Amino acid sequence: MKNILGVTVLGLLAALFLCLFPAEASVRKLPSFRLYTLRGEEIPFRPSSLAILFFLDPGCFSCLAELVQLYERMENLEGKVLLYPVCLRCDFRDAQRLEDSLGGKYTIYLAHPLLPALLGIWETPALFLVNTEGRVLYQARGEVAWDDLQSFLVKKNTHGPSRSKKDSCVIGLCS
Repeated sequence: MKNILGVTVLGLLAALFLCLFPAEASVRKLPSFRLYTLRGEEIPFRPSSLAILFFLDPGCFSCLAELVQLYERMENLEGKVLLYPVCLRCDFRDAQRLEDSLGGKYTIYLAHPLLPALLGIWETPALFLVNTEGRVLYQARGEVAWDDLQSFLVKKNTHGPSRSKKDSCVIGLCS
């Protein structure tokens, strides 16, 4: 009797856990959302080719270093992959400072404050490689594993490699 009760309780806890914590974004299609530029443009996110959504936080110093590396590596991809750096918890001044620190030659996008919760982003930097259907093919949280991402782009697989988290910032709190 105790074994049956124990198994039942464990089953209920497992079901509750699965309901509270849905599958990661990498196995589902992203919901529709909009990005905003500092010039007031509203852009629905619908990539015309492979796209990298790179999420950063204005207080995350490793995010800026990762973004600079990402821009350098994007030059090698010769425009085959679009880049959308999205500043979470940014106001206009934060985004302007980020754009200025990058020499003003790159656009930093702003997002609705609820976008991190909608996409399940609780730490920065975060990177999603998204196809034209809006499906996440690869994702990284914390320090980007550049070799993994590069080999994934070359192989064009449909499932990204798993990796451990390093040097990440829980929104507003960096490690």
